[in-house]
Amino acid sequence: MHRPSNVDTKEILEPIVNFLIDEVSTDMPLVWTVHPRTKKQLQEFGLWDKVTTTENIILLKPLGYHEMLRLNMGANLMLTDSGGLQEECCVLGTPCMTMRWNTERPITMREHGGACVLVGNAIENLRREYKITKVIEHTPQRPPLWDGKTAERIVQTLIKKQ
Repeated sequence: MHRPSNVDTKEILEPIVNFLIDEVSTDMPLVWTVHPRTKKQLQEFGLWDKVTTTENIILLKPLGYHEMLRLNMGANLMLTDSGGLQEECCVLGTPCMTMRWNTERPITMREHGGACVLVGNAIENLRREYKITKVIEHTPQRPPLWDGKTAERIVQTLIKKQ
């Protein structure tokens, strides 16, 4: 989490933190790569100590691409507001709860054959979808046009328009 809509107000961030502590970390280990913006807000809102003292939460500094990809490959589910992670979850088949109200990547959504579902930041949405998402089987899927041939299709389209 790093988007202002999720971390910039205590009224939004605190219920999310409580959900992660009280519900997610009681089901499974929670590996949380903490974005600097999120850490700052957690500290400012007096939530940092609560997070750091929760037994089943493993806090990490932001990771490089390959390290994050490896975590994604082994995850039971991903909870994120990152569009890039949303795409990677789709290809890897990692069930993903996207903490946004909209997305520029609709192909990654379950209704389009992907692995992601939009949940926003309302706790009732998070709770409902978490119960569904935590039991979904991993099914790697590559969207039909993610075949490495986009440039060829663009060139062919441009040639036809001449």
